[in-house]
Amino acid sequence: MFRVKNKSDGTIERFKARLVAQGFTQQPGTDFNETFAPVVRLNNLRSLLAYAIQNKLLIHQMDIVTAFLHGHLQEEVYMEQPPGYVKEGQETLVCLLQRSLYGLKQSPRCWNDTFCEYMKELGFTPLKSDCCIVKKEDPLVFIALYVDDIIPIAENMEVMNSVKSDIARRFPVKDMGPLHYVLGISCVQDDENGKIGLCQEMYIDKLVNKFGLTDAVPVSTPSDTNVTLMKYDGISKSVDKSYYQSLVGSLLYVALSTRPDIQYAVSTIAKYNANPDQSHLTAAKRILRYLKGTKHLMLWYGQCDDKLIGYSDSDYAHDVDDRHSTSGYVFILGDGAVSWYSGKQKGISTSTAQAEYIALSHTTKEAVFLRQLLA
Repeated sequence: MFRVKNKSDGTIERFKARLVAQGFTQQPGTDFNETFAPVVRLNNLRSLLAYAIQNKLLIHQMDIVTAFLHGHLQEEVYMEQPPGYVKEGQETLVCLLQRSLYGLKQSPRCWNDTFCEYMKELGFTPLKSDCCIVKKEDPLVFIALYVDDIIPIAENMEVMNSVKSDIARRFPVKDMGPLHYVLGISCVQDDENGKIGLCQEMYIDKLVNKFGLTDAVPVSTPSDTNVTLMKYDGISKSVDKSYYQSLVGSLLYVALSTRPDIQYAVSTIAKYNANPDQSHLTAAKRILRYLKGTKHLMLWYGQCDDKLIGYSDSDYAHDVDDRHSTSGYVFILGDGAVSWYSGKQKGISTSTAQAEYIALSHTTKEAVFLRQLLA
């Protein structure tokens, strides 16, 4: 497998070549069992960054080199010999894998188990609300894990170097310095003013080019208040479903990562993934046109008071197709939104008070993590 890795500004960082196993031939219960591996939730990661900035903690990042190769397989898995490594007279031999390999279905879980076990050996304990964030009390250190991307947060440089040395003693790592780019999100640390900003300008540019809106005119709002979307009526012009779903999925990642201002608009068009028509596609492209004109906007967290403020509300029977209400909430920490949500309720509420109560109940899981973090 060949891949080009880019920097946060879009320039090429390096070219990667990797040997990959044909995991699609594996049989469940025979050569793999569990495959699930958790990753840190974006909501929790933003909350952790806001907390770190408020408490003047250092935020760095590291990358594990060939992370999946460090997990030990429990199952018996065989693989054909890699091209170019077959010796004469040994063409009929196969490889018995002792460690996980990219492409195997259980590789993510093997790597996650290996890393978490080592963190426990170092004295770290996972947060109950997010097992991919581990914590050590004295000195105060947090480590967030997203597959092979590691974000260590420490009180000072001495503690930070100690944590990095401990990790490097077990795994080959690349020390990437202060956090600047992770998961397609550019991170700008303003040390003078004690702030950190998150944006996805490069990712938005890629979407604009991918979906053919390079010459499109930007708009000032993500949705048109004069247009009411509804299910496909069998008369409107249908559109390519895969194209529409790809566009909606890309917009969802932007909305969930750094842009709460488009969350309601994206959740609205996502309801029509099963059978989209031209009006739905026009609404989706409008969101991308809005992002094109506002791609420079950043989500900032600063060193203000440590109050956690939450807002929750809902409309009443707004959906014209089934009269379900739409709930929404936002949590603000460090003068910036750390968690937000907008979505249609599962049931039909009989009053505005009940609709607002359902909306408030959605905030519980977010509040659990934030209370544990701030404790």
